[in-house]
Formats: sequence, structure tokens, C-alpha cells
Amino acid sequence: MKKESFLLMLTVFFATHSFAQVRPLAQKTVVATPATKPLTNPKPARTENPPPKPTDLQNGVINIVVGDDGKDKDTYVAISIIDDNKRVAAYYGAADRGSYVQAMTSGEYFPGDNETLPTKLDKSEPTGEIDNTKFPPLAVTREANLSDFANGGSILINIQPTGHDTWKINSFTVTLYFDNDPGSPHKMTWNGFTLSQDSRWRTLEFDKNWNPIQ
Repeated sequence: MKKESFLLMLTVFFATHSFAQVRPLAQKTVVATPATKPLTNPKPARTENPPPKPTDLQNGVINIVVGDDGKDKDTYVAISIIDDNKRVAAYYGAADRGSYVQAMTSGEYFPGDNETLPTKLDKSEPTGEIDNTKFPPLAVTREANLSDFANGGSILINIQPTGHDTWKINSFTVTLYFDNDPGSPHKMTWNGFTLSQDSRWRTLEFDKNWNPIQ
């Protein structure tokens, strides 16, 4: 009986101490994520409009079909392409400067000749800027662009014959090429006129749609 009571007490002792060593699992603390505050009336992304592409005058070509009376070798000629503000955009020979034109010879033109004359572009359009590195300061100019012919333009022809000369022209064609212009080239032709020592100047006009005014 004593032995059984001893065993029972021993069993209760070990069981009590074993349960005492077992610790409950610690409960994990959950931290709530703060809610994101929605933006109120978000501003749209700012977009910059790209600058317009330049429409500068790239080239001007003159073509002349000579009539039955050509131009003498010692007759000088100057041709100016003028925008709608009366500014020189391109020229052959020398640009018209109002009261004084210094033209250059282009050789002898025989009856029936077909002559093609390249032009030089002229920087005559003011940009509104001033070059202060010069003395005196100079206005900065640019070459012509498409907008300079928004209301048309003109062609000015001047000859300086030595003595007498009569130059008959069957057709006079000007072709203008502009950058980024889907309508280029713009080709205009005037027909049938004469220059001489008594008629040294001729002005050919065209409208805003590049139609020659005969």
C-alpha cells in the first residue's frame, strides 16, 4: 500500500512540473497598414506644344525662254524676288536696293535659248534682335520663309544695256522651294514681254495662291 501511494505521488509530481514547463505561444501583434488618402482633383500632366517646323526659303530658280531677239553680252541684268512686305528674299545678279542696283552680266542670250539662272538667298527680314557685338549695333536678319508671302509677292527685273539692246522674252518662270511646305515647289510663269534701253524695268506680280498676275 505504501509502495502504491509513493508511485502515485511521484506520477503527480512529474506531471505537475511537466505542464508547468510548457508555455503558451505568444500571440503575434498585427499592425494595420494606414489607408492611402485618395488625391482630390489631381492636376493633369502639363504638355508643351512643340514649336512649329521652320518653313525657310531653300531655293529659288529662274528660267527664261528667249524670244526672237536675244540679249547682248554687254547688257547687265539683275533679278530680285520680293516678298509681300517689299523685302528681298532671293536675287540673281545683285539685289535691288531701291535707288541703286548693281547688276552683273549673264552673258549673251541667243534667240530661242532656254536659260536657267540660280539665285542667292538674301537675309533681309528683321528678327527684332540686335547684335551688340557690332559697332554700331546691327539688326539681326533672317532668310525669308513661307509666311512672308502670305499675301503674294513680286519679281523685279532690271537691265543695264550698253547702248541699244532689245531683249524679247517668251516666258519667264520662277520656282520657289520652302522647307516643310507640302505645297512646294511653287512655280509661276509670265509670258511675252520685252526689255530694252527704253524699258529697263519690269515688275511681275503674283497673288497669295502663287498665281502669276499677267
